[in-house]
Amino acid sequence: MKYPPIFITATNTDIGKTYTTLKLLEALSAKGLKVGVMKPIETGVITHPLDATVLFENAKRLNPALEVLKMRDITPYQFELPAAPYVAKGRKKISLELLESAYAKIEALCDIVLIEGAGGLLVPIEEDLYMYDFIRLFHAKTLLVGHDQLGCINDILLNLHLLDGLGVDDYEWCINFKGDRARFDEITLPFFKKLFGRVLSLQENMDDIIESLIGYHEVEVDKL
Repeated sequence: MKYPPIFITATNTDIGKTYTTLKLLEALSAKGLKVGVMKPIETGVITHPLDATVLFENAKRLNPALEVLKMRDITPYQFELPAAPYVAKGRKKISLELLESAYAKIEALCDIVLIEGAGGLLVPIEEDLYMYDFIRLFHAKTLLVGHDQLGCINDILLNLHLLDGLGVDDYEWCINFKGDRARFDEITLPFFKKLFGRVLSLQENMDDIIESLIGYHEVEVDKL
């Protein structure tokens, strides 16, 4: 059975998108799914795309069918300048047809594809193309990853309002805990609990995240 892809984004850069994608890769593979990965654009590439290489190597380990692919299939656009794609690409035009073609190659070898964005949702790619446009381009469900530091309430709510304003309804959000969990529980958790009733942790609630995005029970049934 094929599942819709999951687009992994975050409230900003260096929040943990690659870490999250790797966690999802391991968890979904453990449930018996053949999982693929894609990072459509990576900037700051000197010799090779660091994030995409980690994703690709781990994905091939868990789904050997991906061995027939090349790195350019996983990351079609690689730019040296560590900047937003709009700046890093210079005069180069980003082809959505090329991205769709690369995705199709990966999707044919998988039950589900994890697509990691670059930066956050409002990172510009072209004058009229932003990172959030990949959600519709790939018909993906979305996982928003937030940080656990002071200010995360504002950052997460801004991103959720953006997703709602864009008409994106197939999304989930979670916290990637890097710091003092007790501090988060004291200064942030009370508001999130009041507003949402629960806070999903990337470290503790992976099954809940998967259930929300693709249906945990469907995956279990497919294994039988």
